[in-house]
Amino acid sequence: MTGTAGMAGAGHAARPGIDSRAIWRIAGPMILSNLSVAALGAVDTGVAGHLGSAHSLAAAAIGGQLLSYFIWCCGFLRMGTTGLSAGAAGRGNGPEGAAVLARGLALALGLSALLGLVLGIALPLLLGLFGPAPAVRDLAAGYVLIRLTGLPAALGMLVLVGWFVGRGEARLPLTMILATNLVNAGLDLLLALHIGLGLDGLAIASAVADWTGCLIGLAAALRTLARERTPRPDGKALLDWQAIARMARINGDIFVRTLLLIGGFALFMSLAGRLGTTQLAATALLLTFFSMASQGLDGMAYAAESLAGRALAAGDLAGFDRAVRMTGLWTGMLGLLTALIFALAGPTLIAALTDLAEVRRAAGDLLPYVVVLPLIAWVCFWLDGVFIGVTWSGAMRDAMLIAFAIHLGPALLLPDMMGADGLWIAFLGLFAARGLAMAGWYLARRRRLSPQPQRPSI
Repeated sequence: MTGTAGMAGAGHAARPGIDSRAIWRIAGPMILSNLSVAALGAVDTGVAGHLGSAHSLAAAAIGGQLLSYFIWCCGFLRMGTTGLSAGAAGRGNGPEGAAVLARGLALALGLSALLGLVLGIALPLLLGLFGPAPAVRDLAAGYVLIRLTGLPAALGMLVLVGWFVGRGEARLPLTMILATNLVNAGLDLLLALHIGLGLDGLAIASAVADWTGCLIGLAAALRTLARERTPRPDGKALLDWQAIARMARINGDIFVRTLLLIGGFALFMSLAGRLGTTQLAATALLLTFFSMASQGLDGMAYAAESLAGRALAAGDLAGFDRAVRMTGLWTGMLGLLTALIFALAGPTLIAALTDLAEVRRAAGDLLPYVVVLPLIAWVCFWLDGVFIGVTWSGAMRDAMLIAFAIHLGPALLLPDMMGADGLWIAFLGLFAARGLAMAGWYLARRRRLSPQPQRPSI
């Protein structure tokens, strides 16, 4: 599946073998890496919670959330690179694959400088949106400014992970992410607790860990290109304006889609807050269930990106269809398994996450909606993977636009009519509308594909 030796010359397309083993060879490591990120979040929270001050815990949470929003918005670096890398690998065009990596890293560096400037100037205003006390805001500002030293590496890692996944090499991203998280956790304990640097220690740990993971990934990419004897892209290849325009178009589409998705979650939480503190707490708690579900579903999306993208770029339409079917089957099965786990273990998980009786009751009443959520949302994860892999980014954007427009009416009306039940029904509707829109776009695009080898269009 990942045999890419000799890809340096164009015209020797890599046709991946597509079966359950090939899918899990990509999905398994990516699920493990996702779970390690979730575990690191628990370590960060636990260390911050032992710094002796609620202000430190709140500052770490607010500062980390702010940075997470910005990095999430830059997710197009990972997704766009995956699709372009898969296309180059499928066509056997090693030099173009190297150029994709170089352009992505250059974009990540430029974006990190721009975001660093924006955050440096607007940080007090942005932190004020969270409504913290002045002491918390000051601590959070210091935390963010230290973390910004690792932003170029964090964005660079998005590009490197996308490049490796596009080629079907999931073990290297797993190594990068595990190394990042292990260094982060170890330095959290050493710097924040043992040496006594407190919140600054947490921030330094994150920045050092980001650079560790990025440098590991960069070294692995350079070794891979050297092993395949891929020539370094020259200035002409790097400044291929047609390729740059295509990358910009793909990244722009994914950026719009991501903003709308973030907007859907932000609206959901904002409306939950209007229903009272208890409902807000219950909603936030139940969203951790969705975060857990997304770890597995995202892993399958990575497999769909790589296998479908490389197959279509190689002109293997039968392989493309098989990749779509097989990844869809496994993603649906994971969605069903997740729903069963939530149905059976949901009350126990709620009790483990909070000891507040009123929040437990509210979350228990809403648990059926969380059980249904992965049964609907798996379609979005699966087709996101397919669309990213074949660079149908415009269809991703348009499907999200349609779903968000459909969602707005129920989201604004149903909570007033039905309370928290209406809020969750509208939230489920967002994923249902998006899944249906993406399915319609997929069927339309698939009908237009020729059985002859063809480069996927955007």
